[in-house]
Amino acid sequence: MVNGYYSIVLHAHIPFVRHREKERLEERWLFEAIAETYIPLLWNLEEQEIKSPAITISFSTPLMEMLADPLMQRRFLHNIENIQSLLNKEVRRAETVVEEADLVDFYMKRIAKIKNTFLKYEQNLLKGFKKFVDEGKLVCICSSATHAFLPYLQTKEGVRAQIVHGIRTFTKHFGMKPKGFWLPECGFSPGIDRILFEEGIRYSFVDEHALLYADPTPSNGTGAPIYSPHGIMLFPRNSKLSNQVWSSVNGYPGDFDYREFYRDIAYDRDWEYIKPYMHSKGHRFDSGLKYQRVTGNTEEKDYYCRENALLKTKEHSHHFLKSIKEQLAANEEQCFPPYLIVTPFDAELFGHWWFEGPDWLNQLITDGSNEVNFITPEAFLERHYQDLETAHVSFNTWGRNGFGEVWLNEKNSWIYPQLHRIEKDLIHLVTEYKKQGTQVERCLKQMVREWMLATSSDWPFILDSNSATQYANSRLKEHINRYDQLRDFLVNEKLNHEILTEFEAEYPFLNEIVLDILTSNHDDYVLREIKAKQVKKQRKTILMLAWEYPPMVVGGLSRHVFDLSRALVKDGCEIHVITTAVLGHPDYEIMNGVHVHRVSSLQPNADEFYHWVGILNLSFIDCALELAKGIHFDLIHAHDWLVCVAAKSLKEQLSLPIVATIHATEHGRNNGIYTELQQKISQKEWELTFEANKVIVCSQYMKEEVMRVFQLPLEKIEVIPNGVDVEMITGVEESWKRTYGKESDFFIFSVGRIVKEKGFQTIIDAAPTIVSQYPNVKFIIAGKGPLLDDYRNQVVQKGLKNCVYFIGFIDDKLRNQMFHGCDICLFPSYYEPFGIVALEGMIAGKPTIVSDTGGLGEIISHEKTGLTIYPSDVQSLVNQIANCIDNEDLAKEIAKNGKMLAETKYSWEAISKETILVYEASLALMEVN
Repeated sequence: MVNGYYSIVLHAHIPFVRHREKERLEERWLFEAIAETYIPLLWNLEEQEIKSPAITISFSTPLMEMLADPLMQRRFLHNIENIQSLLNKEVRRAETVVEEADLVDFYMKRIAKIKNTFLKYEQNLLKGFKKFVDEGKLVCICSSATHAFLPYLQTKEGVRAQIVHGIRTFTKHFGMKPKGFWLPECGFSPGIDRILFEEGIRYSFVDEHALLYADPTPSNGTGAPIYSPHGIMLFPRNSKLSNQVWSSVNGYPGDFDYREFYRDIAYDRDWEYIKPYMHSKGHRFDSGLKYQRVTGNTEEKDYYCRENALLKTKEHSHHFLKSIKEQLAANEEQCFPPYLIVTPFDAELFGHWWFEGPDWLNQLITDGSNEVNFITPEAFLERHYQDLETAHVSFNTWGRNGFGEVWLNEKNSWIYPQLHRIEKDLIHLVTEYKKQGTQVERCLKQMVREWMLATSSDWPFILDSNSATQYANSRLKEHINRYDQLRDFLVNEKLNHEILTEFEAEYPFLNEIVLDILTSNHDDYVLREIKAKQVKKQRKTILMLAWEYPPMVVGGLSRHVFDLSRALVKDGCEIHVITTAVLGHPDYEIMNGVHVHRVSSLQPNADEFYHWVGILNLSFIDCALELAKGIHFDLIHAHDWLVCVAAKSLKEQLSLPIVATIHATEHGRNNGIYTELQQKISQKEWELTFEANKVIVCSQYMKEEVMRVFQLPLEKIEVIPNGVDVEMITGVEESWKRTYGKESDFFIFSVGRIVKEKGFQTIIDAAPTIVSQYPNVKFIIAGKGPLLDDYRNQVVQKGLKNCVYFIGFIDDKLRNQMFHGCDICLFPSYYEPFGIVALEGMIAGKPTIVSDTGGLGEIISHEKTGLTIYPSDVQSLVNQIANCIDNEDLAKEIAKNGKMLAETKYSWEAISKETILVYEASLALMEVN
């Protein structure tokens, strides 16, 4: 065996042609490559008995995403079945055309084998290639995110984004990180190697003239790879042997006995005959059934003979082996490392363009394994990493004339000003807007996808070759226009869930986008400086009054103020919360950036809660006035009637505007005012709303209630929904279930203060009917309150103690575990101004059932984002629980939709920004008055 190595590399790539609408002709590019290239390559791997890999295949990201896409898999299977149906018709026709009978039989067997192979690998061919990687018969590597021509990108951030997302997609599909990277079009320019090395890549490929003109000139010429200045091993293409294979003039595919690519029965048959198998709009396209051979430079083509073609693959593989050995022999004196020949090809040459290519390749490896040292670049790197020189390589490609004229010329130059504008703009916007909420990040990620898809090297290549120019122009303009639309939605704050969902569904590409890659240190510095100056000039200092604040949690008010104050701090506000003292906790601390001041009532043992609150307000006033000696407050934000006295006094003494949040009303809680105490509380609520410059409520329901009860003018009221902390609702441990039943039981979870308005009586009344139909249902109700003992007694009296559990107070950890472990979240309130707990159930990804009352009815859209029941209606509750249990598809759908709604519309980031706008409006009103 002659000294030296031979390496063959295939690059598999199809542009991203996945469309939502059916029958796009471009998707046939993928279908033809699957049937004619990728599946035959898998056949080769199945047949070959080799000890070590002989071939390296790089898979582009668009190709991997489409091969793994269930929609494209279904469409390919339909395409194969369509061909089989046509062949059944061709069988009858071949009875009168003897020359075609053998060909029809050949194709019937081949198409059946293609279908069986496709199904064998569960319709995902990547599983097949991964299998052979795992078996050590193949090496696979990756390419960039959308096959972008990297030298023509404008920024290192853009290059890195393309590289990283290509690596991540490969890792997702193959379960390992690649060492090698295919540079699209072998396009290399200085600096790309640094990013590759930083991202863990160790080798790539360039055209041979990259080494011929390297500085310094390598001593082995193109007979060995070199290191780039940043440590990437660059393998040069051997053009002489490569041309021998793919050249349209002298290459093997042009042999007269090989199948003719440009003749297909779709164009030879009468339209009425072929119509059922063509496009529904009357377009003909290649069926894949080609009966002619190349024959020669003539329009009259002879019938294809499979046996003669296979004989030619043997002849040509032997000829190619001879050429390899001759070149190796001429250079066998080279050592450290031995002479290396690398021949990279587009994978689709083998099988699609050259039908017999996979057979030739299989013959080459089978026969050559005893005559030539096959080696993969990866194995060469491991053996000879110490034997290579380092040199500087300039811009080069494997395209026409060795540089970039294919991808930049008078036919396609118009695209680059647009792409460069978008690339630089995208980096600036990602730097400025990232981490500003779920919806904003979704928009930015879709903008990244649009830019990536627009930068595919396929579009300028197609424009250069005048092949499918209408499609390339259309795709380029579509992605550019979509980017600009998204940009407008972003900067003008017009984003909504429906718009983003529509854009994402059109091209479902790269589910995970890493925005941090596209941030610019320079832009970040400039934006931080600008923001620092704005904050210094506009920073608002808010005095927030709330009688409860963590760790004191009596109701939802505490959680609301905690989450809102944290979000306001992130938006540049300085927040000082004055709240009630808690034993064991400091009088002052900073929690998540919020200044928390805890004070005690001057009479902590007051007989009545109403009087205790009144005296507590005096402590609030003393604390605030002391703080005001050193802090300039801009505004008071008062939460509910319990801080009314302090808010009114401080407004007068400090000349500050008040924003009041009314979380609920005494009138609403009791469905009217009936006692003297209720009258006093309602009076305080009115006083607070009267003194406030602006009143915030959490729902349209509450807006109508405070207008009716307190006779407030419409312009004084602002509706800002409550929010939910996505990160708070976490937890996976479900051992709690064994306390109440078996892991397999069906758990319905509810949580809230145990008071009449929460509607837990409806659960007790409905439970007997539900349990009789579904014996494994368990109701878990968490929370404390004045009716806890009464409800527990009812459970015992009604024989429900083994299916209804009022478990009392639980900490956040267990509460979150129950949200995640339960099967349904249920909130049957009679009165509910908003209902944060419903959002928490939705965030946890659970089907959520709520009463159609108050704010709950505004959050949930029945059978879309959850289920609604009539308040206090037992049969309604029974029906909807049954609906959720019996209809699993509905339960999954409403859970998914509910989670998405909660994550987007009800984020604290958005609520904070709306609250700041109310602050600004209140301050403006103060200036006017």
